[in-house]
Amino acid sequence: MQKPIMRHGHIVKFAITFWLAAHCILRTANRAFSIPASDLSGRARPRRRCVAREATDASQGHRFLLARHGQTTFNAEKRFQGSLDAEPVLTEKGRAQARDLGAWLNSLSGTEDDPRLVFTSPLLRARQTLAEAKTVAKDLPDEAEALAELREIDLYEWEGLTQAEVKASNPEAMRLWKEEAWKLHLGGDRLVVHDLWERASSAWSKMRATFSAGGNPALIVAHGTLGKALLSTAMELPVQAFRRFALGNGEVVEVLWPHPEKQEGARWRKRYPSMGPWRSADDEAADFANAVGTESVDIA
Repeated sequence: MQKPIMRHGHIVKFAITFWLAAHCILRTANRAFSIPASDLSGRARPRRRCVAREATDASQGHRFLLARHGQTTFNAEKRFQGSLDAEPVLTEKGRAQARDLGAWLNSLSGTEDDPRLVFTSPLLRARQTLAEAKTVAKDLPDEAEALAELREIDLYEWEGLTQAEVKASNPEAMRLWKEEAWKLHLGGDRLVVHDLWERASSAWSKMRATFSAGGNPALIVAHGTLGKALLSTAMELPVQAFRRFALGNGEVVEVLWPHPEKQEGARWRKRYPSMGPWRSADDEAADFANAVGTESVDIA
């Protein structure tokens, strides 16, 4: 069982509460889909949704289907792969996951959810996943735009090592990875999670500038930890939310900006293998502030 993610809970709780207060003040003018986040007692209150309005906004905004690659040899071995390219390849299970993803994408053919634009990580495992998916999803675009910003987190000297090997050689660094990853320095003096957040924000800017609002979504084929950063930055969460989200091999989430001219106001939901409810940035901010120490399991 994982240890609590924060050792100095009171200090961290105060810091996150301060961040949430600032976040909410800045967003006060943009509350089209929610009632105030707390009552007079300070307790979080649920948002009231307008489903018809959400459907209208979905047809007018920027939509993305974010998929993680299939299982790799390194995933199976609990080995850090980071931004290694040629060595981690899809396992047979990973190829099957990619074809299952393709079957789901094929079921969207001819609908408003059929992707008309594809972005991919330049790393082999993502390109293999897309190639396998396209053997089933025949209507996907022939060309995909590879963006360097969509590669997996850079883990430098850890890449190729198992978690057990890293823990044996540097237990404090492994503790940071599992508990306070935003403080972890690798590659000399790189704060690797901070670097990833910056890269994810840059990726969103490039992708949103590439296609027109409205109509069908764009498909992104990328990675698990990069996927965390994409979701977190879309939801305006800080680096301390590193373990808030998890994206399994072959899974898909949808990210929507109802107002394409704005950077804020995004929502997300699970799409495959199961459908989930829409969640807003306000939902995630409130839950994150109240959930110190209850974050997702580790991804190798």
